Amino acid sequence: MLDQDETYNKKLAQRLSQIMNILDMTHVGFAEFVERDVSHIYGITNKSRPFNDTLAEHIGKKLEIKGAKILNLNVTIPSSIAKTEAVINFKRDNKDNPEYFLHSKTDRSIDAFVSEVLIKSDFLKEPRYLNEIESYIETEFQKSYIDDQLSKALRYAVTKKTLKSEKKPIKLKNGNLGKRLVDVYWID
Repeated sequence: MLDQDETYNKKLAQRLSQIMNILDMTHVGFAEFVERDVSHIYGITNKSRPFNDTLAEHIGKKLEIKGAKILNLNVTIPSSIAKTEAVINFKRDNKDNPEYFLHSKTDRSIDAFVSEVLIKSDFLKEPRYLNEIESYIETEFQKSYIDDQLSKALRYAVTKKTLKSEKKPIKLKNGNLGKRLVDVYWID
């Protein structure tokens, strides 16, 4: 039973991160939006604090959905939550605070983009080559980086132990594997 609770809490932590990504808010911005202490939000996403019904109901009211829908892992969180009146007003009132919003923070720093957005997506759950990561970022986030910016940011995330990496044979455009060894990246 303990393993089930742990798994459920882990999935709820990911769900809260997903909600913050949909809303384009950092932990600090989301904490301000839901009128909770930022340590409370970090505690949930770090799995050291439970995501309870009361907070889910409170968040649900602001996002115009039921709290039970937030806690039900079988229900997809709609992207329309980013268009609720409370979110629009919050973004308008705080547009000059770059610490509240992912886009302003990640537009300035590729390292912030990798650690705040890319790592929290499910894309890196399996080992990926640099060209696959570049393609994903371009498709999903409409971002592209020059020269070796992305590879440096990924290697930096490996040194911070937020990403794992190992050498594998290069994947050629025709799908075959080459002789040269290159890094692949993933999260645990």
